[in-house]
Amino acid sequence: MGYWMWLTRYDDAEVAALLDHPHGLHAGLGRLRETWDDLPIELGYDPSGSLRKLEEVDTHRAWDALHVLLTGLPNEDYDRVSGDPPACDAVMGGLVMNETGEGSLLHVPRLLRPAQVRAVDAFLRALDPDALIRERHAYLKEVQPYSFEGWGRLQSGEAWDMVEHGVLRKTFDTVRDFYTRAAAAGNTVIKEIV
Repeated sequence: MGYWMWLTRYDDAEVAALLDHPHGLHAGLGRLRETWDDLPIELGYDPSGSLRKLEEVDTHRAWDALHVLLTGLPNEDYDRVSGDPPACDAVMGGLVMNETGEGSLLHVPRLLRPAQVRAVDAFLRALDPDALIRERHAYLKEVQPYSFEGWGRLQSGEAWDMVEHGVLRKTFDTVRDFYTRAAAAGNTVIKEIV
């Protein structure tokens, strides 16, 4: 099955209300995480009325390759984000949603507030994805991000990688369009690799 990454967007006022905690930001992040963990899968439905999921997209297994494409850096481990904002924020960066502010990039959601979302949106819209993919394809083959190879078979029996199969470009477009909608609406974005 493998790891997939989900990006979700929320009304920032609802997120801010959960983050506002008398014991500080990390306690607020803990409260936000508990509310977020309890949300049903359906869009918009929240029995507590405190946090509505406005949209959700997934990157399938292309999240690591997209991160390497955008930052030009592989992930040496999954405890620290490689690269600098806003490039790293598109996939793996952001505020860790727990009471310690630390944790693996896997199974620990990350939060981007509206200013960060706007920065990611501007960064992604300024890129020429076809040129970037051509420029970094050999590098992606070299560093082998998670699940990069094995996307279908040619008649010769050779397997395509994410670039050759078109998966990486499709994922780039999906993520860019998601951030454009989130930035235009002033939303907060929460990401999780599961």
